[in-house]
Amino acid sequence: MRPPRVENPVFLLDYDGTLAEIAPRPEEARPYPGVPELLAALARRYPVYLVTGRRVWDLERLLPVRGLRAYGVHGLEEGTLFGQVRARVPEAALVGLEIVRERLPRLPGLRVEDKELAIALHYRGAPDEGDLEAALRRLAEELPPGLEALWGKKVLEIRPRGFGKGRVAREIAGRFPDRTSVVLGDDATDEEMFRALPEAVTVKVGPGPTAARYRLPDVAAAVGYLREYLEDHEEEHP
Repeated sequence: MRPPRVENPVFLLDYDGTLAEIAPRPEEARPYPGVPELLAALARRYPVYLVTGRRVWDLERLLPVRGLRAYGVHGLEEGTLFGQVRARVPEAALVGLEIVRERLPRLPGLRVEDKELAIALHYRGAPDEGDLEAALRRLAEELPPGLEALWGKKVLEIRPRGFGKGRVAREIAGRFPDRTSVVLGDDATDEEMFRALPEAVTVKVGPGPTAARYRLPDVAAAVGYLREYLEDHEEEHP
C-alpha cells in the first residue's frame, strides 16, 4: 500500500537503495537525480535525518548538503554533514573489532569495508558467493563479546552490540513527540527502524518481506513520494 503524506513529519531516511540505487561498490552509489537539492529543500521545512550504515564523512562525498543531520554506521556516529560528528562506541567493542580484523578470512572476491567503528564484508559478485557466505557465517558465530553480526544484501556487518537503526529511530522520534515519523528504507538494517516505530509511516522501498506498513516499488518512487512534501511550498513560491 502506498504511504500517505502526513502534515507534520520528521524524516528518517536510509541512503543506499532508498535515495540511491544499489551499486556494485559503495563509492559508485551516486544519489538519484535531484536528491541533494530535494534533501536541502526538505530540511528547510522539516527535521530530516539520514540513518545509514555509511560513515558520515562518506556521505559528504555523495551528498553536498551542508548541515544535514546524519547518523552513520547504524547509529555509531552522530552529527551533521560537513560539521561536527561524534562517535558513540564503547572501548570494549573497539577491542573486539581489532580481534575480528585479525581473524578475517582471506578469500577471493571478499571485499572488506573497514568503517573503524564497524566492519562490512561484501561478497556480491564473488566467484563463489555460497562458499564466501558459509565462511562468513562461521566468523559470525565466533565474535568476541560486545559485538554482533547483521546480514544485509550480500554483506555481513560486524558492529558493537546494542546499537542499530532501531535505537536511532526511537531516539529521533522521542525528540519530536508532536511529529509523525516518516521512515524510508530498503534492507534488513531498516527493518530495525520499522519494528521500533510500529505506529510511524514506515515505508519499504523495493520487494521482499517487511515489517513496514507501506511500500514503494523503487528509488524513483521513493524520491517522488518525498517530493510531494514540497508541492505546496513550490506553489506558494513559483
